[in-house]
Amino acid sequence: MRAALAAPTGKAAARLQEAVQEQAARLAADGAVEPAVADAVAATEAATLHRLLGWNPGNRSRFRHDRSNQLPHQVVVVDETSMVSLSMMARLLEAVRPSARLVLVGDPQQLASVEAGAVLGDVVGPAAERLRMRPAARTELEAVSGQVVDADEDDRPVCIGDGIIVLRHNHRFAGGIRDLAAAIQTGRADDVVDVLGRETHDVHWLPVDVAEEPVPAVRDLVVDQAAEVIEAATLGRAGDALAAMRGVQLLCAHRRGPYGVATWRREIERRLAETVPGFAWQGWFAGRPLLITENDRQLGLYNGDTGVVVDVAGDLRCAFERRGEVVHVSPSRLAAVETLYAMTIHKSQGSQFGEVIVVLPDESSPILTRELLYTAVTRAERGVTVVGTEASVRAAVSRPVARASGLRDRLWG
Repeated sequence: MRAALAAPTGKAAARLQEAVQEQAARLAADGAVEPAVADAVAATEAATLHRLLGWNPGNRSRFRHDRSNQLPHQVVVVDETSMVSLSMMARLLEAVRPSARLVLVGDPQQLASVEAGAVLGDVVGPAAERLRMRPAARTELEAVSGQVVDADEDDRPVCIGDGIIVLRHNHRFAGGIRDLAAAIQTGRADDVVDVLGRETHDVHWLPVDVAEEPVPAVRDLVVDQAAEVIEAATLGRAGDALAAMRGVQLLCAHRRGPYGVATWRREIERRLAETVPGFAWQGWFAGRPLLITENDRQLGLYNGDTGVVVDVAGDLRCAFERRGEVVHVSPSRLAAVETLYAMTIHKSQGSQFGEVIVVLPDESSPILTRELLYTAVTRAERGVTVVGTEASVRAAVSRPVARASGLRDRLWG
């Protein structure tokens, strides 16, 4: 059987392949599958959707694989499907054989594609709240899973709900973060404000507008983490530097302006220059946190990957983590890179951090949506701090992304 692994971005494809290889090794070690099967699964290379379909750089709308030259695979798995645009999904469906199985994986509550459509949200539809399937499909699922399936009946001859599974148990976070994410999903602003107001050990709220009132506590938290990264990197401890860097991440909705990444980066760099002896504002220096902004398949680095500059026996090297191991790259080989003291919420999609600090813009911002807030909060594993007024929180929760492609009506009626 031929299977394909794909994702909308290079970063997501790399993470998918790493996850599959890790699980294949674990299953083989536990004796759950034959070693030959695990090796075959681990050898399956994940690709971007563009690469899978055979993108032609000279023609963005035409691919080598289409309805007249379909993919040879019997199974096609697509991860991070929420980021797939309507047009790309149409091209993929044309290229998949009618006899093949297409598995779409993702969270419909996260940010949708920057292009047209909200495909995963439209496909899942009302099943996100409660499963809907035909009795025969429900019986088959109960037999396979060994669990009672709570679902409404749908007696239509063809029901897309037969193929939808919603996973409810979260393995990344619990406690207050779980409660906050669940409240955002419901769209009830009062519930979100209530969870934020509880001030649990893992959820904190600073109800201020950062454009009008400075928040030195937030800046100093990021600065303390940055100083820890610099110390480890200067001593050549790349693993420790990378771990410290992932400990805290500042997330912004905007790139520029008083709520944006650029403003916060300048403020953090200014404070580091005041508190860390020898701190460099520009150029390459030990402890500089890195954000890759373009794909580089030759290096195995993708848009959104993060790393850090470390001192290796007096020579500066850029350290990145791959499959649990640290790899080093010469700074001269990185063509598209930024200093990472803050990143946009969009860029953070697909990443996880120990703690995140979410800076919300004022309530008039057009990009302040429920999906944006949900995506930011669910990047955290241990703790989340939301910085923004109650008006901004309420505006985000009450403003879901609205994209009228007509797909949901065609699928669900």
